Amino acid sequence: MISEDNVIQYRKNILMQLDALESISTDAYEDENAVDHRLMISNLDGQLKAYSRVLNMPESPVENITFTMYGESDDLIELRGDIEEELGAFDVERKFVMSEGTSGTIEYTTEGVWRINITKNGSAIVNIVHPTQEEIDEDTNYTDKATFSGKIEWVVFDDGTLLKCGE
Repeated sequence: MISEDNVIQYRKNILMQLDALESISTDAYEDENAVDHRLMISNLDGQLKAYSRVLNMPESPVENITFTMYGESDDLIELRGDIEEELGAFDVERKFVMSEGTSGTIEYTTEGVWRINITKNGSAIVNIVHPTQEEIDEDTNYTDKATFSGKIEWVVFDDGTLLKCGE
């Protein structure tokens, strides 16, 4: 029989391993590394959920959080809200995956507009606001703005960047 202390310790170890994944450096142009990184996170996250269910422990200490993702200039991705970060993205489509299952892409198109596409829906509530053609023409707004709400612990990008809520 597995004791409660063993499960709690194992859960702490998995969380430490997830923390350690932040230090993995992957080349933005080496998709294999980014895929391996996402697989490691997915495997550890699955283990954490399985062991949490043993004791009916909450899977995540994270309450509902909200952040907005959008493009800035022609080479920056901005995240504002419960996650605050600025990422470089010059001339490349960035893929992202969130802890609750949502995944998508963000890229600066050849038309000079930032586009965000959701490729898989998770449990987060997603609201994407697109700029109007008039705003694009007048150069007053050239970015989709996606707001994500839910129990999101982390977001990982295909360049290996791992962002945790509240850090």
